[in-house]
Amino acid sequence: EQFQAWIGPEGVDCEVQLLEPQVGGRYRLVMNTPERVIPVSGVFKSIEPPSKLVFTWGWEGDPIRQSLITLTFRELGEKTELTLRQEGLGSIESRDGHVRGWNSALNKLDRHLSEGARR
Repeated sequence: EQFQAWIGPEGVDCEVQLLEPQVGGRYRLVMNTPERVIPVSGVFKSIEPPSKLVFTWGWEGDPIRQSLITLTFRELGEKTELTLRQEGLGSIESRDGHVRGWNSALNKLDRHLSEGARR
């Protein structure tokens, strides 16, 4: 539920269908955009609480959009700095599209965390 609350761009219905949060575990989600349905899947490569999460990210059936995501978390007093690095995208267009998508998803994450802090 927590993952589904923020994953995917704003305004896109995103359904998490599988989530196995362990090294070697898989995940699968489906993003339903107005233009198309985009199934995304990957494998968790490294989980190092509370500082790092590494997983593959791929649009099923599209080898150009297979990549590696590394999330690092750094404590900054009362806050946490999150750095997202995506490697292995096959084109500038794919990179730019993913930048827009991740920025949008991180906006959702910020709202989700802010709402939780107010409770």
